[in-house]
Amino acid sequence: MSSIRIEIEFSLWLASKTRCAHLSKIISLPAIPRAGEFIKFRNEQQGDYFALAITQVTYREDGIVEVWTELLDNIDNRMYSFEEEQEFDEYFESYLEEGWECEYGIRPNNRYASRKVTATDNV
Repeated sequence: MSSIRIEIEFSLWLASKTRCAHLSKIISLPAIPRAGEFIKFRNEQQGDYFALAITQVTYREDGIVEVWTELLDNIDNRMYSFEEEQEFDEYFESYLEEGWECEYGIRPNNRYASRKVTATDNV
């Protein structure tokens, strides 16, 4: 069995209807996941039962491999993960406890807001 491991910078997004956060973490794996595959991240507090789809794999010139996952629990491409703000806060804090970083902080969920406006404009 090979003991070679590759350090990969993963991106994970969480969103409520009003707020969103981009989290990142360096995780060492024996292989680089491919777009279309799924991954589960450790989360002792909330559980690790979410399998997130890999949406993008980028090989940077400096050797870093970046892997993006889809928005957590993005049912029907609705652009948010959580109905309740408290649930967003709980998941956000639990991922920080697992070593994820949120370099840009929590921001407004403009994707949901713009989707809502577009849907209203088409009526």
